[in-house]
Amino acid sequence: MTDPYVVKPDGEFLRRVLDEGGEDVKKCYQCATCSVVCDLSKGRGAFPRKEMLWTQWGLKDRLMADPDVWACHQCNDCSTRCPRGARPGDVLAALRQQSVFHYSMPKFLVDWTNNLKYLPLMLLIPAVLLGLVLAVRGPLGDAIGLEEHEKDLYAWFFPHWLLITFFSGFAGLTTLAAALGVFRFWNAMKAADAAQGHATPKRGIVPAAINVVKSLFTHEKFGQCTANSSRKVAHMAAFYGFVALFIVTIWAVIDLYLMPLINIDAMYPFGLLHPMKILANVGCLALIYGCVRAILDRLNNAEESGKSTAFDWIFVGLLLAVAVTGLLTEVSRFVAEPDNAEELGQTFLQNAAFGIYFIHLVLVFDLLICLPFSKFAHVMYRTVALVYAEHSGRNE
Repeated sequence: MTDPYVVKPDGEFLRRVLDEGGEDVKKCYQCATCSVVCDLSKGRGAFPRKEMLWTQWGLKDRLMADPDVWACHQCNDCSTRCPRGARPGDVLAALRQQSVFHYSMPKFLVDWTNNLKYLPLMLLIPAVLLGLVLAVRGPLGDAIGLEEHEKDLYAWFFPHWLLITFFSGFAGLTTLAAALGVFRFWNAMKAADAAQGHATPKRGIVPAAINVVKSLFTHEKFGQCTANSSRKVAHMAAFYGFVALFIVTIWAVIDLYLMPLINIDAMYPFGLLHPMKILANVGCLALIYGCVRAILDRLNNAEESGKSTAFDWIFVGLLLAVAVTGLLTEVSRFVAEPDNAEELGQTFLQNAAFGIYFIHLVLVFDLLICLPFSKFAHVMYRTVALVYAEHSGRNE
C-alpha cells in the first residue's frame, strides 16, 4: 500500500507559473495526449501529464524535485496537438524558469537578472566596476611589478593580467553559486525518488554523464521534435558557436601565460590566418546566426515556438549582443591598430575601439556572472537532470 501523500498547495508558486507563460494549465483535463505524442516521454518518467496535474494543484515540492521537467526540450509537439489548448510545452518552460529561481542564491540577483526594469542597473554595475579597475590599473601594475602598457591596442587599454584577475574573481563566486544550486537540485531529486521507493541507482554517474554529453553535443533530443524542428538548427549554431569561442578564450590564456614558461613565444593577439582566430570568427558568426534565427522563430512562429518571457528575451538578447560587440571589437582592432606603441590612445578611431571593447566587456560580465540566475542556467540544470535520469534508471 502506498504511503499517504499530504497535498500542500502553494498558491504563490502557481501564480508565478501562470504569470510566466503557464496560464493555460487550467485548461488541462488529463487526457494524456501530451505524454502519448511526446517521443521523449518514456519509462516511469513519462511527462508532461503528471506535471500538468501537479501544477494545477500547486505542488511546488514535487515539481522542483522532478527531473522530467528538464527532459522536455519545448519542441511543443504536445502543445500543437493538445485538444484543449493547454500548451504543456509552455507550462514546462515556466516550471523550468521557476526551478532556476528556486535553486539560485542570492535571490535578489534572480530578480535583477530576469526583470527588464533592472536591466539598466545590471549594465551599470559592471560598467562602474570596470571603470574603477581601469582607474587603478597604473598604480596597481607598478605596485606588483607589472608593466602598465602592453604592445597591442586592447591590452594597453585593459592589461591582460588585470582583465583575467578581474573576471576570475567574479567567476569564482559564480561557480560557487552554481555548484550550490546544482547540489541542492541533485539532493532534492534523490530525496523524491527515495520517498517513492526508487532509491537504488541503475547506472554509474560517469557512464550516465558520458551518455548525456554525447546526446547534448549531437542534439539528439532536438532531432525528435516535429512541430518546431527548425529550433534544432538555431540551437546547434548558438551552442557550437559559444563552445568555439570558449575554446579560443582558454587557448589565449594558455598562449599568453603558459607557453612562455616552456620557452615558446606567445602569439597573441592572433593573426587573421591563425587557426584560433579562424575558429573564433567562425564561432562568432555561428553564434550570431543561431541567436538571430531563434529570435525570428519566436517572433514568426509563436504557435510552435511557444510563449516568450523576459527570461527568454534577456538571455538571447544578451548572447547576441556579446557576439556582435565581440565581432566589432575585432574589426576595430584592425582599423585602429597603431603602427607603434607610442601612438596608442592618440586617435579618435582608437578611442572608439576602446569604447566598443568596454561595452563588450560589460556584456560579457553580465552573461557569465549571471549564469546561475538566468536562462543560461539551463546548461547546468538540464545536464544534471538528464544525468540523474540515466543514473537512476528513470527512463527504463
